[in-house]
Amino acid sequence: MQKRWFGLSYLLVALLALQGCAGWSQEKRGGTESAAPPAAVAPRKDAPVIIVGAGLTGLTIAHELKKAGIDALLVEASPRVGGRIQTVTFADGVTAEAHMEEYFGRSPAVKLLKELNLPLVEDVAHSTVRLEGKVYPYQGEGARDQYLAGIFNAEERTAFLKWNEKIWALYSKLHASHYEGKPLPPELAELMRISFADFVGRDKLPRKVSEWIRVTVEPEMAIEWDKIAALDGIDEVRLFLDTPEGFGEKNYHVEGGNTRFTEALVSRLAPDQIITQARVTAIEQTETGVKLRILEKERQYIEVTGRMAVVTVPVNVIGRIQFSPALTAEKWKAIHTTKMGSYIKVHFRVAPEAAPLWSVKGESILTMLSDTQAGSIYDVTNLQGSGETGRDQLLTLLLHAKFARDLMSLPLDEVREKSAEALDALFPGVRRHIRSAEIFVYPQAVAYWPLELGRSRFDALANELRRPQGRIYFGGDTTVDSHSEGAVVSALEISRQLIERRAELK
Repeated sequence: MQKRWFGLSYLLVALLALQGCAGWSQEKRGGTESAAPPAAVAPRKDAPVIIVGAGLTGLTIAHELKKAGIDALLVEASPRVGGRIQTVTFADGVTAEAHMEEYFGRSPAVKLLKELNLPLVEDVAHSTVRLEGKVYPYQGEGARDQYLAGIFNAEERTAFLKWNEKIWALYSKLHASHYEGKPLPPELAELMRISFADFVGRDKLPRKVSEWIRVTVEPEMAIEWDKIAALDGIDEVRLFLDTPEGFGEKNYHVEGGNTRFTEALVSRLAPDQIITQARVTAIEQTETGVKLRILEKERQYIEVTGRMAVVTVPVNVIGRIQFSPALTAEKWKAIHTTKMGSYIKVHFRVAPEAAPLWSVKGESILTMLSDTQAGSIYDVTNLQGSGETGRDQLLTLLLHAKFARDLMSLPLDEVREKSAEALDALFPGVRRHIRSAEIFVYPQAVAYWPLELGRSRFDALANELRRPQGRIYFGGDTTVDSHSEGAVVSALEISRQLIERRAELK
């Protein structure tokens, strides 16, 4: 049975450091496997490019610059690097992802993964879905008609495919305009002024088709579909469309855990290129470069100088840095009106005899997208790389948007119990088989651009934030979209611009 690895697309490490994550276990706590910081070396005080944040964006920029012969220094507030790429390892060696899960096919992250020679697990885009109280098991192994026939009747399939054709045409225009650095055509600009929910409603689709769209897209954005512009929703749903390249985009998971991605990037840098436990508090631009004030280990201030600076922390953290001269009013408005969707991830260790509860004809029906408090449920047991039989099952619940917000302020005991109750409602009897739980809470997980504030990821403010202000660049997934691809898209674009300014870096 296929498994779909949900895009959360990435939290930078500053979020984990500032917002925190929490774990609970009835038996024991699992350890956290992270990209290890480099061995202790004398701290550097100067480099042509200073990168604030050593998540996927920062590490990719440093990697790309090094290939071009340009030195960079990464400054990371957390004790670890990797941002929201974080593989956790339990006491018995079982692993799971505390945050980001997969990389979809169009993402330049996939090309980078292959360049780094990392072993990948490939999968299809679609999953089992639960719509209005009924479960529709995944079938087809990527075959469009078989998958659709398992969910929709003939009328519904016809309606879906007609809508699919319309959306793919719009996305193709978006790709040919915005993604090629060109202005949006008027018909796309208009779609920044209505919600994705209202846009879908215009076509008066059969209710099951409309619900499939909602239940498929909302976990990707960690926010409800009526909170974002139609154009943003079109950019998200393209992952699951029928296209000339196939039905939905393939996605990839790093065998052995996604932390291997950031570890591979770190291994290609010099040990003295990364400073951890170093929080940037101020950035000053001068006529010849930049000066960064950094608080090391929350004890001692140091100054680091460079010719250019790149800020890759999440937009909701940028305000904790002082800038001199101040950022433009447009940049601050872009920052303040970008919001963050919420996630909670619950990893349940379940006794092996429970596996038949989510199986049909001996095959697991997970991953499942549900319209319940259980959110999206996926089985990561088979990712352990062990042929051992009778081992515990590991189920991960991804609670998103309102499902996460409803539990966000509760004690973890209540989060665990409510999540177990929701899982048991889907698979009656599973609750008595739960051995332990680990819980990771992300109040501000991935970016979205709220329609109520007149925002879209494609609007003028978003474009303004992506432009440098003098010698300072702003990048990361929270400046691009809600996915891991945004981190690498941003990194490659900033790297390209810095390489073009090579003469100013000397």
